Amino acid sequence: MPRFHYRALRPTGSEIAGELLAGDEREAASRLQALGSYPVEITAAAGRNRLGSRLLGGGHRICSRDLVLFTQQLATLVSAGVALDRSLGLVATGHGRTAARRLAAELRAAVNRGESLSDACASHPALPRHYAMFVAAGEARGDIGASLGRLAQVLERGRAASRALLDALVYPVSVMVVGCVSVSFLLGFVLPRFQVLLTSFQREPPLAMRWLLTLSEAFQELALPAAILSLAAIAFIVIRGRDAAFRLACHRRLLALPWLGGLIGKLEAERLLYLLGNLVAAGVQLPGAVAATRAAMASEAFRAALAVTQQGIERGDSVATALGASGVLPDVAAELVQIGEETGALAPMLLNAGEVLRREFETTSLELIALVTPVSIVLLGLLIGAVAAAILGTVMEVYDVAV
Repeated sequence: MPRFHYRALRPTGSEIAGELLAGDEREAASRLQALGSYPVEITAAAGRNRLGSRLLGGGHRICSRDLVLFTQQLATLVSAGVALDRSLGLVATGHGRTAARRLAAELRAAVNRGESLSDACASHPALPRHYAMFVAAGEARGDIGASLGRLAQVLERGRAASRALLDALVYPVSVMVVGCVSVSFLLGFVLPRFQVLLTSFQREPPLAMRWLLTLSEAFQELALPAAILSLAAIAFIVIRGRDAAFRLACHRRLLALPWLGGLIGKLEAERLLYLLGNLVAAGVQLPGAVAATRAAMASEAFRAALAVTQQGIERGDSVATALGASGVLPDVAAELVQIGEETGALAPMLLNAGEVLRREFETTSLELIALVTPVSIVLLGLLIGAVAAAILGTVMEVYDVAV
């Protein structure tokens, strides 16, 4: 994502300057306005931001676990009444993970130079966009500790959601991998030995064994080309994955898959609603909250949909109408958002809608595991059992001939 230099005026009239990441100048201006500043000048930056350039080898994002721990530690210290610079210093000199300590040291250096914590977070390439918005909202209310605590909950919720999807898929995928490895071993190494044995006895094998031997020969001929094609396909996807249009097409097809696409869609929609609801509840203006939520989405399809939502809100459409036009929310979630907007309780309804989708995700994932797990085990058992039966029958026939 491009980096921009900016000069802006704070509500007090003082001027600030720095760098931030944004898709274009318009998005950079929206971010500054969401933080309560009035942009004066925005220009594209040629080099890296000095803040965070040393973190993790030069600007890579800190991992989610370290970021959650860092935020929780900082929230606890600030809420306990420890001064901000001292809190950052304690985290930087503590016994935590190296990435978190370096992040604290970078932010402390920026604060000691006179920057606000929100400005330091906004210009730090290792932090997501909504991080600075939560901090800025806390600074505006004079309660940074509470905002950091809410932010830690948001980060932990996002991390837990990703782990839930991984947990839902790990067992079925493990069974499939074990099955493929087992069948490949039988076809590539075991059956060829029986072919040599049968040839030495000059006897035609049973029908089942003939089928297996034919399949084994085809596997030995096609395994290497198939592996090469698979590696080439992976390399192609990785290279083309740098293209946003290609990623958007892939993510849309992924969301269209049966079962798995529904799981991923509910997970992303829950993340969208929970983050957007917390940003609105923290006092972030709606256009900036939508922009930050868009940047936090892992799916390009949801990012494109939130771009449509942001344009609708800027035209004056309601939140429910703009989200409905994007087509990413299930009907029940869209109805809850509309009710929240009509009753003036948008933030609580966004969070309630996210909670509904979270329960649906958990229910769907449990149903998927309950269905896929026994089916995959039965299919794997039948496949290996059929191969074993064919081998055993051949062994018994060879034994009879030998006797």
